[in-house]
Amino acid sequence: MSLDLYDDSLALVMTTESDYNNARNLANHILKMQLSKCVSLSRIDSIYWWEGSLEEDKEVQITIKTKPELLDHLIITLKEKHTYEIPQIICLRASSSAEYNKWLTQPF
Repeated sequence: MSLDLYDDSLALVMTTESDYNNARNLANHILKMQLSKCVSLSRIDSIYWWEGSLEEDKEVQITIKTKPELLDHLIITLKEKHTYEIPQIICLRASSSAEYNKWLTQPF
């Protein structure tokens, strides 16, 4: 990647919620707390083991784009506000276009 075009100071956090209403509420809370400028919601089918049984559910995947320095506060917020007993919280370092990163890191 060309350093002129991309910036690697982006964090992606992924979680899931049980339904669209819960996902939207969580996304709005994250945005109002200014822990992200953009949260994406996608309806998905999940298959997973839970308490010894293979489960299948419709869920909503939440992708949160944020700055690495906000990760600790974001993760604490997710644990406090999530409706799941054990929420999926996956954090990834990512690269984006310089323009997108500039927008993401500008003050709210």
